[in-house]
Amino acid sequence: MIDPHHRIDNRQGGTIRAMFDRISPRYDLLNRILSAGLDIRWRRRAVDLLGDLRGRTALDLCCGSGDFMAIMHHKYGSDVKLIGIDFARRMLDVAVRRLAAVKSSLILCQGDALTLPCRDGTVDAVTIGFGIRNIADKATALREILRVLRPGGRLVIVEPAIPRNRLWRALFSFYFGTVMPLVGGIISGDRGAYRYLHDSVATFPDPDEFVALMGSAGFARASAIPQMLSTAMIYFAEKA
Repeated sequence: MIDPHHRIDNRQGGTIRAMFDRISPRYDLLNRILSAGLDIRWRRRAVDLLGDLRGRTALDLCCGSGDFMAIMHHKYGSDVKLIGIDFARRMLDVAVRRLAAVKSSLILCQGDALTLPCRDGTVDAVTIGFGIRNIADKATALREILRVLRPGGRLVIVEPAIPRNRLWRALFSFYFGTVMPLVGGIISGDRGAYRYLHDSVATFPDPDEFVALMGSAGFARASAIPQMLSTAMIYFAEKA
C-alpha cells in the first residue's frame, strides 16, 4: 500500500511547509475560532459522502493535525484503515499525539501530494481539508489521487470559497482579509501566515473551474456542494 522506498523532495514547497510548521501548535485552536466550529461540520458532511468505509482504506491528504482522520475513526473505529500524509513534519507531530489511540489502524507519513507514496489502486477514499489550495500544481495532484484510488473510489475536498452574492462577498473579503490575519496573528504569533491563507483563497479557482479541473484529471461525477451561503465548498468526485 505504502511504498517503503518513497522519499519526499524537501526542495518542494519549502516556504509554505515552514509556515505550517511554525503555526502547528495553534492550528487546531485557530481553525475552531476562525470558522466558529463550522469546519468540523463541513468535514463530517464530506465524510458522509464517502459512503460506508468499514473494511476500507482512506487517505487523508494534506492531513495536518488529523481532523478528517479523527472524524473517520470516531465513526468507524478500527474498521477503517487510515493513511495520513502531509508535507509539514510538525503538523504530523501534532497528528501523532492527537491520534495516539488509533495506532493499530493508522499510518502517518511525510509526503508530497505530487508524488504520493501509495501504490496504484490501493485506496478507497481520499479526503483533503483546506489543503489543495496550497498545492501549486493542482492538476498533477488530482491525477496522483486518481492513480492511487481504486475504481469506484471517492474524493472529497473542503475549501473556502468566495461567495457570488455581492454583500456576502464583501463581508467574506473583509473577514478573510482583515479579521482573520489580525486574530490569527495574535494567537499564533505569525500574522503573515494568515495573510497568506487569505491570498491562497483569493487565487483559488472558482467552483465551476475547479469542478472542470477534476473532470479534466479523469474524475467522474465531479461536483461542488455549497456550504454556509457558498462561503465554503465540498468538492466530490469518483474514479470510474
